Amino acid sequence: MSEQVEAEPKGELELLKTLLGDARIRFRQRKTRASETQQLIDLDLEIRNELARPSDPQQQLEVRRLIARLRTLDPH
Repeated sequence: MSEQVEAEPKGELELLKTLLGDARIRFRQRKTRASETQQLIDLDLEIRNELARPSDPQQQLEVRRLIARLRTLDPH
């Protein structure tokens, strides 16, 4: 059971990395709306900072929040 609990946060981290990579590709291809460009750049920085932090119990909540924000800005 503890392996499943640990796997979920790791899966969410991988999902966040994948979503960020996809958003970066669309950004470079100029598929991001101009009005959202700065928001996406700011969110990218927040995500990179979060990924650089050591894992802790609060990180899972923050990762979920960042996934939701990224999906809102880049709903592809």
